[in-house]
Amino acid sequence: MPQPKVTAVVPCRKGSQRILNKNTRPFGGYTHGLLELKLKQLDAVARIDEIVVTTNDPIVMAIVEHIRPTLSKSVILDHRPDEYASDDSLQGLIGYLGNTVDTDVIAWTHVTSPLFVPALYDAALAAYAQAKQAQLADSLMAVDATQTFAMRSGVWISHDSSIKRWPRTQDLEKIFLVNSALFVIDKPLMVTLQDRVGHQPFLFETPALHGFDIDWEEDFVLGEALYETLVSRRLGKVNQTIAGV
Repeated sequence: MPQPKVTAVVPCRKGSQRILNKNTRPFGGYTHGLLELKLKQLDAVARIDEIVVTTNDPIVMAIVEHIRPTLSKSVILDHRPDEYASDDSLQGLIGYLGNTVDTDVIAWTHVTSPLFVPALYDAALAAYAQAKQAQLADSLMAVDATQTFAMRSGVWISHDSSIKRWPRTQDLEKIFLVNSALFVIDKPLMVTLQDRVGHQPFLFETPALHGFDIDWEEDFVLGEALYETLVSRRLGKVNQTIAGV
């Protein structure tokens, strides 16, 4: 039985309101910023067959055209209609991509997750395939797991305070926060549900900090520092070892 085709979908619209030129301004030594970094990360993921960048931004289009010849995987540039590129157009975009992308499995990801590295994509896609085969899940979401004290509307949601007012945090039940680094779903199910996740998503726990999402200007500065510390320097050491330095 042939392996299902996996397509990484990268939405990258123009007009970021919180960070000017968020997707394309220089980042972590990459001239073309988060977009260039993410394309190179996805190109290194063994379980991904092709990449689709969907955008209405001429700058993004030009960068993709520039970088595409340097990558080993097929990179499809989708000229997204403006009607599917507003802040509240996610539902429409899901339907649009369902009719546009020819694939079996969609791995929906974002350039704003620079610490979600190739090894994590491969691990998540492997976990998705295993969970689906075992009929334990119909989709996957990358999440940050936390064990901390939390309230909603003045009520504890992290623990039952009538049993113990302040239990040890390591004894608290985990709370899962969607970090938006990756959503995986079979395309037919996405089309049916008009959603990036199904009824029973596998929660892929992302290692600490690696699900970091860049959404504000301060995030951009912090994300670059984290990338330099957690990823870039480590890759440099690996490259030195391979080169025999």
